[in-house]
Amino acid sequence: MEKKILISIVNFMIFINFSTAQTTCEEISQTKLLDIIENKYKLNPIEGAKYVFIDSCKFLVSIGITSTSSNNLSVMNRIASVKARRSVLIFLNNPKITTETIIQTEQVISDNNTSYIERYFDNMSEEANGFVNGMATLTAFKSSDGSNYIYVLVKTL
Repeated sequence: MEKKILISIVNFMIFINFSTAQTTCEEISQTKLLDIIENKYKLNPIEGAKYVFIDSCKFLVSIGITSTSSNNLSVMNRIASVKARRSVLIFLNNPKITTETIIQTEQVISDNNTSYIERYFDNMSEEANGFVNGMATLTAFKSSDGSNYIYVLVKTL
């Protein structure tokens, strides 16, 4: 009986410790992480995903960027959100990337003159499969020059 009570107390303490750690990480994500992301990406917006470590917390952060040429906030949110989710897929999964270079040459003859025109086309495609689940919106803001809209997703790991 005493052994069951002791095990119950230990389990309860582990649960409380885990809950406190998770709450602490959530608080850190809303304060320190938010400040770090806004300071870093407001001046130099770069799209992608990465791990961020703050104190004993580990976060998966993904950034999606779109132009602010649209005045519709809903459209900018949707585009940047999809790009942020795509960045996570590429980061976590091994994407299949293919490239192809096409060189097109033409000979133009006019009035006894011959000229050649060359055109180069680079075609790149990227394929990644996966499912993004459990990532929440940390923040969304405009870059310091106002030309980009930055959308940030986060997941506490």
